[in-house]
Amino acid sequence: MKINRFKAPLYVQFELTERCNNKCYFCYNPLGRISGNELNTQEVFNILTQLHDVGVFRINFNGGEPLMRSDFLEITEYAHSLGFELHMNTNSTLVTADLAKKVALYMKSVCTSVLSSDETLHDKMTGREGAYKDVFRGIDIWRENGVEVEVNVCTSTENYSDIYNIGELIAKHDCYALCSTRYILNSPENKHLLLNKTQTEELIDSLLKVKEELPIIRDVSLPGPVPYCEVGEEYYEKLRLLNVPCQYGYGLARVSPVGIVTPCTISDDEMGNLRTSAFLEVWLGDSWNKYANMCHIPNVCKECDELSKCRGGCVVYDQSMVSAGTSPDTKKWREAYG
Repeated sequence: MKINRFKAPLYVQFELTERCNNKCYFCYNPLGRISGNELNTQEVFNILTQLHDVGVFRINFNGGEPLMRSDFLEITEYAHSLGFELHMNTNSTLVTADLAKKVALYMKSVCTSVLSSDETLHDKMTGREGAYKDVFRGIDIWRENGVEVEVNVCTSTENYSDIYNIGELIAKHDCYALCSTRYILNSPENKHLLLNKTQTEELIDSLLKVKEELPIIRDVSLPGPVPYCEVGEEYYEKLRLLNVPCQYGYGLARVSPVGIVTPCTISDDEMGNLRTSAFLEVWLGDSWNKYANMCHIPNVCKECDELSKCRGGCVVYDQSMVSAGTSPDTKKWREAYG
């Protein structure tokens, strides 16, 4: 089985910096992991021009915290001038009314993190006292200036049972979307944060309850797709309403703060360096063949009727567990690797 890779990714996750004013202990991109100097303004412009020329449709700026860069507005204005649909992942704690007015000229929406409906737990998870008050102040500023707000919850054993409460809270702040990305293991010491089957099923039920009971939240999703074989068959139809199939290796690419291209924001698989190679050269390189040939997922997945719906789930979710000395509790993993 082979996937026909697009001539260019549908969208690119462009990490502008790894700097951040929060210190979330579950973050997959902690300060200091990336070596080298950040791309300067002109280097960012050059990469954006290349992405435009090959036909990329959408750019999602993230980090770190994109608003840590003093040239953020300059970069955003240039990207907008090229015709990209623009979006941003931000913790929303640094936004001001003046900044929001300007950002509203270039992008319709942003995604921000809310980790708990409880102020104390949210601040604990972000590693900074005051983060809870700051994020809701920021969300209100975005909305007052016409920018839509999507909320992402990095979901672990600490907060999965709080999803509906978070939904109620963000509905009061006029947020249009809620997505849950299950915690990706970034340290063997944090295995206790991973959801088991029962907790994952409870998370699915909570998300559907938000979808059914809070109409102001128009979009509810699981963008880090859950493999169908991780839950009971009675949950398959529920997952169809929530899962966002992974585009790992064929429709998505990430550019790191130093110009490294990887298949997604949580992958360390380096496909090329945009400081030494053109983006099209990297995108068409042989290194991607393993993804086109689906060598990155177990063979049992390729024979599954649900493959087109979940693409084997989140590839890096599994890889992170294996690298930490544990195994995913899924049928695909048990059948493929014992």
